Amino acid sequence: MADKGIDIGEAGAAPPRKRGVNYLLAIAIDKYEHCPRLYNCVQDARRLIDVLSTHYQFEKEHTFTLFNEQATEHAIIDMFKKMVELIRPEDNFIILFSGHGEYEEAIDEGYWIPVDAPLGHTNEYIANSRIVKYIRAINSHHTFLIVDSCFSGSLFASRSLGLQADANRLDEIPSRWLLTAGRNELVSDGRPGSHSPFADNVIYFLENNTEPSLSVTTLIDRVVNAVIHNARQTPRGEPLQDVGHRGGQFHFYRKGAAPVQKAIRPPVTGKTPPPPPSTNYRRYGLIAAAALVVIALVIFRRIGKTENERKAERIEQTSPSREALSPQARYDSLATTGVMLFQQAENQEQYEAALALFNQALQWGEDNGLDTESAERGIRQCRERLSAFIPKENRKEKPEDDYASLLAKGKSLFQNGKYAAAARALEEALKANPQGKEARSHLRRCREELDWQQAESAGMDGGFRAYLSTYPNGRHVEAARQKIAALYRYELYFTTSLQQGNLLTINIGRGKPPFDITITYAATGEQIRKTAPDSQPLEVSLSRFNSTEGNHMVEIVVRDDNFKARGQKMPLMK
Repeated sequence: MADKGIDIGEAGAAPPRKRGVNYLLAIAIDKYEHCPRLYNCVQDARRLIDVLSTHYQFEKEHTFTLFNEQATEHAIIDMFKKMVELIRPEDNFIILFSGHGEYEEAIDEGYWIPVDAPLGHTNEYIANSRIVKYIRAINSHHTFLIVDSCFSGSLFASRSLGLQADANRLDEIPSRWLLTAGRNELVSDGRPGSHSPFADNVIYFLENNTEPSLSVTTLIDRVVNAVIHNARQTPRGEPLQDVGHRGGQFHFYRKGAAPVQKAIRPPVTGKTPPPPPSTNYRRYGLIAAAALVVIALVIFRRIGKTENERKAERIEQTSPSREALSPQARYDSLATTGVMLFQQAENQEQYEAALALFNQALQWGEDNGLDTESAERGIRQCRERLSAFIPKENRKEKPEDDYASLLAKGKSLFQNGKYAAAARALEEALKANPQGKEARSHLRRCREELDWQQAESAGMDGGFRAYLSTYPNGRHVEAARQKIAALYRYELYFTTSLQQGNLLTINIGRGKPPFDITITYAATGEQIRKTAPDSQPLEVSLSRFNSTEGNHMVEIVVRDDNFKARGQKMPLMK
């Protein structure tokens, strides 16, 4: 079939075109109903929207979002239908998807996973081929997809990108471009509270661009180069095939910069902004802490005893804005300042001010899922120093009273889901009464919940298996098994055959050995348990289940080492 593209290198200057609106659709999902949770998708999307609306010619009224529970399959498809009707030929359209993706090797199809889709039910996912059909139907001038999900590279056709044409007229020519976080591979969501490696670089190069405009190809080159050197994934950026690409490029024009309507001079070769350095939260925290220390020391000299609680609040109010620091950097700032105040303290009010800062750091750390060891250590040290200022007659002499109150506090905190604080209270209770069985029991439950939260936050196989090993009968055992199973993208299957004498043969297909096999006789609930060390055929005699009353059902369940499970029912022979 003959190509219908335009040879830009030989074409004349494109005439000025009517300028339309820049539309932005952002779809981002962290809190899936059935898939493992993600942590940075929504905040990545919000940050990108902020950069585009602040620095470039994107307006909030032309921005559409579907975040978390909004991003169902029906809502996403309805939004694409709305864009088909809304967007005119002179308009530009940017699409961001950040969430889980899947790839089905058997039919060479990739998917976006909506928030409510059951894991593994590809019929309820949104297929790449369906997305491409809507892209083809949206009659925009430029369309640019930015996809931050696993297996997003499967959106590309299997074609190589040729040499780029002269870039001075490309904004005038229609285009359809796609930039993905990776090829047909898993990609990182990044550390909770930060950005994914891919989104971090997209945002960085848009935010640090000093030219009047930034072309799609320039952005792609910079993002790809930065990510492959700083993360174990390889972004890909190319035109989409067979959806109306004519060889042009979308340009991000800064606010106030008019698009050039005639032939442009070849772009001036300048220094490419350096790739964003690895985020150094410790450095930012220490810089902020230094400023806070100066302020805090002034407050020490000017505020009397009755201002102790407000002292830390004033320090907090003069600190760098919360938005300017990451959660980790803000925690480091508070904790480091608390340490410095503690070291400078000479009297009760100064120790109380340091204690207030450590408490703020602890609360912030717990709210953001951070390691709070330094804040907890500071609180203990401050309390030890402050105990020296309490008159002897006012000190509690009955450890059993301490135990009762601390136990009640720990139980209350546990019921409210504040497990770290509950654990600290219960540890203090056990110091007062080392034989306290109730405190010890609740402390075990607190530690289990904290370990589970840590495993969920990391979302890694090792964390879930460590939980199962430590708490074989824990509250979250089944959830841990489901999480592990969800991490592995293959289908476990097996076949069975029943011969005379009720000799059952099980042939196990794809899966990871060893295999745990449970055969349950439905009539009595009696079971046979077997372990198959590999995928070799396994024979099991079911003669003990024989019945003179006709056929009876047995249920066979096979579970592999990654907790993938499949079941089958079959009737016994007479």
